[in-house]
Amino acid sequence: MVAAQYLKFTHEHLAQAAQMLATQNEHILQAFPLLPEKICAPTIAYEFLEALLDRSESHGMVCEQGSQVQAFMLGNYADNPFFGRHCWVPFGGMAFKQIEPYDELRRLYAAAGNEWMADEVINHYLVCPAFPAWLQAGYSLSFGQEQVYAVASLADLRPQPALPGNLQMREVQPADAAQLFERGHWIAAHLNSSPVWEPVPQQHLDNILPEYAKLATDPECTTWVVVDDDDIVAYVVLYTVDCGPDYLLGVSSAAEFAAAAVHPDYRKRGIGRALFTHILNIARQQHYSTIFTDWRTTNLQAASYWPTFGFQPFAYRLLRRVNPRYQAYHQPPNKKAE
Repeated sequence: MVAAQYLKFTHEHLAQAAQMLATQNEHILQAFPLLPEKICAPTIAYEFLEALLDRSESHGMVCEQGSQVQAFMLGNYADNPFFGRHCWVPFGGMAFKQIEPYDELRRLYAAAGNEWMADEVINHYLVCPAFPAWLQAGYSLSFGQEQVYAVASLADLRPQPALPGNLQMREVQPADAAQLFERGHWIAAHLNSSPVWEPVPQQHLDNILPEYAKLATDPECTTWVVVDDDDIVAYVVLYTVDCGPDYLLGVSSAAEFAAAAVHPDYRKRGIGRALFTHILNIARQQHYSTIFTDWRTTNLQAASYWPTFGFQPFAYRLLRRVNPRYQAYHQPPNKKAE
């Protein structure tokens, strides 16, 4: 039998890799039928992998046996305030001929990760389908769960809960920009608490708060708020999921919960449930058929809350941070006997 070898992912591997990804996605779609059917099309898989490979800092590895690609792992380097310098392998950035690729995933990561480590990239992210063999392989490699990716159906109209007291629900207005800027930190502050303990860098706030202000006039999103008199006490933001070749799951019929938060003093009063139910019904009226969202696995409230709206996990983001003190060991030269 010809031995397997690990090679840098190049354009020569695209055709075989795309066919393998499309075949793998048929199994994924059977398990998670709310995902878009387009993921099973070889042409879509090819365009996705080509776009990923053509990014400026793409890094990937294929396992090849003879002239046949058996598996691949493809991601890209990036840097941001939360993740630092990292390699990100997105949903669809890994595929295997084996349906349950426990050993194959371990060996492929060892090969690809060795390249990342040589580039001093020690933060590694894998977005894995929610299959036990995939997740167990990740855990055996010292990865941990960080994020859930979930999808829900919008087929049925949902009963609308009432808001408590004299609170009012309405669509966002241009005059809300200043308040949205002031309240855009609610999600970050929540992630800073137990047991998430996520840092909230000032650079991150400087980046996101102006974007919250823009929600007041952004025609590309649907934003609703709950107000107590004139004070915004909750908001929710809905977008069409990102489409284009870079986004394997992107279809115009799918919406995304981009942001949702309630003022800490107003929580546990049914405000969020009323607002979020309303925006799901709005999405249905806008002819979306499904809606995506995600949350931190360490966010205990989110982990128990979003499934009550019908969100079903289909993938998990796994993270491994290699000890920053790691250095490749170089054996010292032998000393001559004296």
